Amino acid sequence: MTARIIAVVNQKGGSGKSTLSMLLAGALAEQGKQVLVADADPQNTSLRWATAGKGFPADVEDVSGDEGKLHKHLKKRRYDYDFIVIDSPPSAMAPVTHSALKIANLALVPVIPSPLDLWASLRIRDAIHAASEKNAFLEARLVVNQAQPNTVLGREVLAMLPEFGIPMLAAQLRQRTAYRQCAALGTTLNALGSRAAIAGMELDALRREVEFILAI
Repeated sequence: MTARIIAVVNQKGGSGKSTLSMLLAGALAEQGKQVLVADADPQNTSLRWATAGKGFPADVEDVSGDEGKLHKHLKKRRYDYDFIVIDSPPSAMAPVTHSALKIANLALVPVIPSPLDLWASLRIRDAIHAASEKNAFLEARLVVNQAQPNTVLGREVLAMLPEFGIPMLAAQLRQRTAYRQCAALGTTLNALGSRAAIAGMELDALRREVEFILAI
């Protein structure tokens, strides 16, 4: 096997990088895929998530010390997994972010639909465009996180996103308690059972779309 590598990146902290990384990794692993989460953020949120409970189905590894050499490290690991999900630090300029984009097949940019969050994400857009000049395999998509489609502001910001310069995933993640519960319990969304049914449908749509983009 040769892993498809997904870098979850953004300039702004609090955009949901770790949440998206772990939810997606867990969902892929529960489909029978071999998945590694490369936790490149010094805060190690993904690693804390995985160790908060028992039996998280994906491997999670602290790679925050690899910095600009992350892509070299992951080249050695990509034959052991179907997917590698990189949880990147909140910095477009960090060496580890540039390293992640060098090797990624897909960059996912979680954005909260607010003008401030969108403006703060402009640097990561530029970093992705620069990386794509050297990484011909790099695709990129915006992922709307904490979507509030029933508010005027939410609709106005969503209308702005097509001008951002990176295509959007059709699937979105709304504000749901279930996502926070997964982190607190160190588990996957599916493990929450029927109480997370609606959130599960959102995540399943996102997983399927990511697999389609990566031609799995």
